[in-house]
Amino acid sequence: TATVFLLAWSMLSSSLLFADYKQAKSLYSKKSYPKAAEAFFEVYEKGSNKGEKRKAEWGLAQSLEKMNLSYSASKYYSLIVRRGRVADNPFFRSALEELGKINSKLSLGQSHIVQLFKTEIRLSDVPGPARGFYFYYKGVEAFGDKALETADKYFEMVPSGSPYQLGALFHQGVIANLQGRHSRSIALFEKVLSGTRDRPEYRELQEMSLMNVARVNYEIKRFTEAISYYGQIPRDSENWLDAIWESSWAFFFIEKFNNTLGNIHTIHSPFFENRFYPEAYILQAITFLRMCRFDQVKESMKRFKDRYQPVFGDVRGMLNRYKGDPKGFFKFIYDYRSGSMTSYRKAEEIVKKLSQVDAFKEAMDTIRFTDRELNSLKTKGGSWKGTGLMDDVSNFLESKKSAAILDAGQRVYKEGGTYYTQLMDLSNQTKL
Repeated sequence: TATVFLLAWSMLSSSLLFADYKQAKSLYSKKSYPKAAEAFFEVYEKGSNKGEKRKAEWGLAQSLEKMNLSYSASKYYSLIVRRGRVADNPFFRSALEELGKINSKLSLGQSHIVQLFKTEIRLSDVPGPARGFYFYYKGVEAFGDKALETADKYFEMVPSGSPYQLGALFHQGVIANLQGRHSRSIALFEKVLSGTRDRPEYRELQEMSLMNVARVNYEIKRFTEAISYYGQIPRDSENWLDAIWESSWAFFFIEKFNNTLGNIHTIHSPFFENRFYPEAYILQAITFLRMCRFDQVKESMKRFKDRYQPVFGDVRGMLNRYKGDPKGFFKFIYDYRSGSMTSYRKAEEIVKKLSQVDAFKEAMDTIRFTDRELNSLKTKGGSWKGTGLMDDVSNFLESKKSAAILDAGQRVYKEGGTYYTQLMDLSNQTKL
């Protein structure tokens, strides 16, 4: 009797699970995505049939994406991808494609993607539409590890027409220059310039390509060509002042000293007084020295000391205060951006520089996207309270934001140490 009872209960449980999954699919087909997500989550969390749980996991991710909760959907797509291409993971290839699409629209963040690809994936298992996404980030990872040949190989495998191709070409240009292949480097950056022309969404990539063509020309002492490319950076660009500064050296080496001094005068104007270009005083002094204007050499050195001697203490204090506290350091930079910097005021121009580095900007994007979805959840997922889905998604978004802040805080703190060392070296040069 007990055996018959257990068998009957097993069949009943199986039919209830099937009914739940069938109901979730029906809700999805009727475009009732919030209810479908809730139903899929119930099967995903409480089901005992592994095949049904895998299908429910995929259905949950698809439902969230249909609700324009792409970051939330990325949690479940990522779980599928990290499981690898195995027999009981039928949605692996599709999930990888979906993550590539999401990331091309709103960045998942470097720390998320690095974790995603820690799983060993055979190249034959990467579907065509996801190859750009996969190979590009494998290249980025290798590039970060300074494995340049491996990185170049991965970037070369990004397919033509992929939304990741222009970024791959840009990185290949950087690699070629580091390898001393200057002509190839310029040719690759020119390809990026051609691909980004009249495409406002690629403005930053276009400008960085112009800057890099200029830098390669400068490196091989083609100073006039370098100046030409620096001159193409628009005046309203964040990169414009960098272009002005870097072209100052090119003018110096072709002995157009008045142009050098004119550029430095722009950098030192009141409008840019909080920008971090300490080396400009050194170049100004060297230029005056070439022109035998010795009193002005001394004046440039005095201005450097007057401006930066008070900065050293605050920068040192700031770095000591946040050593071992990357999240605190990130918040400090964030407070500066929001206009509420209350300490280490004399370090402001370095803090401003740190607020413009890629690591900080990437984390700010992640914060913006996660906060936007957390707010959307309050309306789109209002009926989920008590099911566990709201907590599951909210906890993921909060932890994603926290991981991005931690990663950015570590990288930005390291950059701050680099700026401090640079300032110390320049101070020693003024003594020489």
